[in-house]
Amino acid sequence: MARGRKSKYVKVITNREEKLFKQLARTGLSDRVQAKLFCNLNTERLKKLENSGYIKLSNHAVKGENTEIIQLANKGKAYCTENLNINSFAAAQTNHLTHDLRLSATYYALPEKQQETWKHEREIIKEIYEKHPDMKGKLTTCIDAKITVESVDMAIEVIGDSYGKTELDLKQEIALEYAGCESIEFV
Repeated sequence: MARGRKSKYVKVITNREEKLFKQLARTGLSDRVQAKLFCNLNTERLKKLENSGYIKLSNHAVKGENTEIIQLANKGKAYCTENLNINSFAAAQTNHLTHDLRLSATYYALPEKQQETWKHEREIIKEIYEKHPDMKGKLTTCIDAKITVESVDMAIEVIGDSYGKTELDLKQEIALEYAGCESIEFV
């Protein structure tokens, strides 16, 4: 009797994939190591998600090592909107991979309850411009994320290699003066 070939496509989205999709929507990207460590998704499953149009996989050098980067594709974004009540997606740029992977690791280090309160940079900027119309178009930088811990808003900022005191002071001012945060956590 002939055996059926395994499908190259995903038939059902599981909780593990939903966890990955939420993280990708909120931080912009991940890598294969984080997907395995935090979502228990192996390379074969990631390939099926890519073949099915949910994610995009690409290889990039990160700290001199070849790293497989994961980002949401259009079908993944549509799934998030239709099933996970996520309508805004973090921007990710492949020229900031080290920073963005640290941001994703910071996200995964939080309890799920706090992950659910995560707001990414684009959402924060939108909120600031709504609360402070005089600031519209004037922000040259912003904090990476904002979470709520026991009804207290807290900013999260991954410190980039090129950040100096001026940049850190500006991030702190944005968090405390404009984004409504009571504190900022530099990681």
